[in-house]
Amino acid sequence: MNQLRNSIVKFWQSPTRWVMVITFVGMAFGLIFHVLIPRRLGEGATADALITALKVVLLVDTIFREGAKFSLVPLFINEEKSKKGVAYQHFTNGILNLSLGVGAMIALSIAIFAPWIAHGLLSSSSAETRTEMTTLLRYCAPLLIFGCGSTILGAYLNSQRRFKTVALRNALPPGIATIAFLLLWSTEQLSYWVALAYAAGFVAYFGWLCIGMYQTGHRYQLKWVSFETLRSLKNAISLPTLGFAIRQMSARLLVEIYLVEKIGEGAITRYNSAFRIYSAIQTLIGISIATTGLPDMATHDVEDNRNKLKRTLYRNIIAALCIAIPVSLLLLLSHAKITSMLFFYGQSNLNDASSQQIAQLLFWLSTGMTFACLIPVLNAGLYAQKAYSLVFRNMLTMAVINFVLAFGFVNVWQLVGIPIAVAVTAVLAVANLTYLLRKTGISLFTRN
Repeated sequence: MNQLRNSIVKFWQSPTRWVMVITFVGMAFGLIFHVLIPRRLGEGATADALITALKVVLLVDTIFREGAKFSLVPLFINEEKSKKGVAYQHFTNGILNLSLGVGAMIALSIAIFAPWIAHGLLSSSSAETRTEMTTLLRYCAPLLIFGCGSTILGAYLNSQRRFKTVALRNALPPGIATIAFLLLWSTEQLSYWVALAYAAGFVAYFGWLCIGMYQTGHRYQLKWVSFETLRSLKNAISLPTLGFAIRQMSARLLVEIYLVEKIGEGAITRYNSAFRIYSAIQTLIGISIATTGLPDMATHDVEDNRNKLKRTLYRNIIAALCIAIPVSLLLLLSHAKITSMLFFYGQSNLNDASSQQIAQLLFWLSTGMTFACLIPVLNAGLYAQKAYSLVFRNMLTMAVINFVLAFGFVNVWQLVGIPIAVAVTAVLAVANLTYLLRKTGISLFTRN
């Protein structure tokens, strides 16, 4: 009991609480944005096209960001200890410039291949819907340039423990898009303006991080990466990024778009409406705690102090459980009221049948909420130890399991089968991560 109380006190005194406050504001903007889509556009082709286009572009950004940000923090901490002053600035600037170049190439590729992407993902939809998605993809693609750059700046600032600066990522892009949504509510081509506003949000966030970098004393220079830096990057991010790419493409494209789209028009919008609530809470709790806890655990690993690393990880797990369990119970008990309040209060283009299904989807997603919040916290323990092969193994395993379960469940329970598969996968992921941590010598069930 004393250990639990001490863990809660240390959590409350840590920077995590401020990160969670900022993240909460950002998640609120993101949730409002995705609530406005069905409320204004209904469940029609335009809503499906906008959601799918954003999902594709943000998927690429998420793969790069999540695959790199956790593994780059230990790398920055190690390099800062071994390199001093100008040498370390050259190292950081080289990686930043490389990321901007990679982002530009990816954005150009998406713009060129947009018609084929739209046809592959929305094969059962009309030609007009695919054409609309093609245009939206091209409007959104430039955000990847600044998204890739923001990933590097965010990892650098997290290594400097400037967590509050980085946390605004969850607020600026959806916040600007939400403002555009409300101001241009009656505009005929609203979806196109919203896509441009979302891209503008990434530009604003990148500028914000540049200010944060400048305040640390770091100065930008047009430097390119050395072969030594490229080798360090390859060792740090190749396996995590590959694993995250497989996991995200399986979940976000094959499951949430390809399988869901086969159910019928509007299914993508209904599932996305429920999943956004689930995703926002997982980010608010799990990602926030994992992000703020990683630098300390990486430092403990550099110092070869495994006892401190384990205590920090255990404290983060306790904090996640103390927040996630009550939230999960609230969603399980009030999923219908929450859905009605968000999507159907006042004027809405959704009907009662949609309300009931979104509530049902949210209920089943909520059954795995606590485990979903633990996943990034446990993953951070592997990242801190640079156990990238184990991170990759977990992501690959869960990608296969999630797709197999979703494919089987959707044939039995239709759309409801998707959130059931997500919940089961989250439980299995926590069990697997606990096992993998034990392989590194961090057993969560034994005392030091």
